Amino acid sequence: MALVTISGFPCSGKTTRAKQLKAYFESRISSPEYDGPDLTVVIVDDDISHVPRSSYDTSALEKPARASLFSNVSRSLGSDTITIVDSANYIKGYRYQMYCAAREARVRVATIHVVATPDKCKEWHEKRGECSYKPATFDNLIMRYEEPSSMVRWDSPLFTIPWDEQPPFEDIWNAILKGDKKPPPAAVLQRNKPPPNTLQTLTKTTQFIVTSLLSHISSLPGTSTYPIPSPPAPQPTSKGPLILHLPSRKLTLSEMQRLKRQFEGVQVKAQQSGGLAASGNWTEEEVAVGFVRFLEEIWDTA
Repeated sequence: MALVTISGFPCSGKTTRAKQLKAYFESRISSPEYDGPDLTVVIVDDDISHVPRSSYDTSALEKPARASLFSNVSRSLGSDTITIVDSANYIKGYRYQMYCAAREARVRVATIHVVATPDKCKEWHEKRGECSYKPATFDNLIMRYEEPSSMVRWDSPLFTIPWDEQPPFEDIWNAILKGDKKPPPAAVLQRNKPPPNTLQTLTKTTQFIVTSLLSHISSLPGTSTYPIPSPPAPQPTSKGPLILHLPSRKLTLSEMQRLKRQFEGVQVKAQQSGGLAASGNWTEEEVAVGFVRFLEEIWDTA
């Protein structure tokens, strides 16, 4: 359903906001007026992900800690779950990573920026006792903080909540329930795999057409068309058999072999990249039709 990312300085009140949002969402879901899907609200934080405060002392410790948090976030995303991420989330690249995971899971996103002054955060931090950061780590997290921006897609929609104001609960609820749901990025879309032995079918069919075409030209010099045999061509329809229209000049074996390799290269590359150019060109009949069209387009533009 949705990913709600909470970001802010250390000890700025992020956990308080996360609990407030969870309570509000659950109250809306359980209200008699609610007629939407059955949803579960979960909070994913550092404690659940086994990320101690000391993980932020060095980059070597922080990297696997963020990976653990991200893994828990990814597992919790789903069409029936509102996931609230209660962590520093102070690096924009990390927020972008979670945004991409949300798009891949086809859920809505929202970012909550909890705002408090460094002095206020330091005051609250000093009252924490054992669950606090090292002073140098605390100062470093504030210095390195990358503030969310409504101008970038991975932080939008962005809700900025000062520490001494109530969150805009209704607006956040509407954003995660009715907001735009971005499609998955192309990089994470599952690509359709070609059927087995497609490369063998491709090369075998094109080689047969080249060989039989050159034999046809040799036995009937000056011919302007060549009916592709079936197979590999489809069975003749009401429009007749599959016809290859030949150029007026003489065709050579080297030219046909070059065009054959060019066609095969285009098909293989398009399929590997997940493109649509090679879609449907993997059975004998489809390869024959595609190869004929390819040859005629090359000769028409020559």
